[in-house]
Amino acid sequence: MNIENSISVSGKQTKVGKSLTSYVKENLTNTLKKYFANFLGSSVIFSKDSFNFKCDININIEGSIFIKGSSQSNDAYGAFNVANEKIKKRIRRYHRKLIAHRTKSSKSIKNLKASQYIIKNPDIKNVNVDEPVIIAESDEMIKTVSVSEALMLMNLNDQNAIFFKNVKSKRLNILFKREDGNIGWLDPKNET
Repeated sequence: MNIENSISVSGKQTKVGKSLTSYVKENLTNTLKKYFANFLGSSVIFSKDSFNFKCDININIEGSIFIKGSSQSNDAYGAFNVANEKIKKRIRRYHRKLIAHRTKSSKSIKNLKASQYIIKNPDIKNVNVDEPVIIAESDEMIKTVSVSEALMLMNLNDQNAIFFKNVKSKRLNILFKREDGNIGWLDPKNET
């Protein structure tokens, strides 16, 4: 299967020309071919703010591994180049762990199904805190992984936090980015 056929390039309220599409597919293919023979798919979405272009890259390596990168620039090519460099850096940093995760995930990794809710911030407008307004609702999978794998997945997805089941303790844990730049880890203890 041709890797370029697995890459979709689109624009959100902006047109994406043939030149930009072929540039994106060629460069993203070069990024991915270096590390992966196969991947499920990728989407590159361009949008425009008042003065800047924004590029969001989403790559699905396997059913459970997603890599995300985004950037803004005054032109679409620049936004893509910066986002693509972020992707390359993340893949390079975690390549060994990704390979280990892929071989381990060929065995069955257990996932828990959970509901995710996005709640309107009560500080923005007068909202009843006892019955908050739910803006969005979706299903998420809580992965059973080690702390280092959770950190890898959090960084690959460019997330500020990740909720996971710790493979060693079998407890639900949270990793999150702190304001001081460090990573916080919540590991609740069993009550006695």
